[in-house]
Amino acid sequence: MCKCPKVHFYEIEFKLDGMRIISKHKNCGDALSEVQFIEFEKQLVKLWGIESK
Repeated sequence: MCKCPKVHFYEIEFKLDGMRIISKHKNCGDALSEVQFIEFEKQLVKLWGIESK
């Protein structure tokens, strides 16, 4: 898991692992932790302008 203190939206890349897509931090190459992924998801929703219902 990624141990970087702050992960920005533009530092995320997606890799295929079998039949799953894994979100990884470009700088360290590790998969995002659960907390980091939730924060990334919030940033993505905000950027796209999608309202959560």
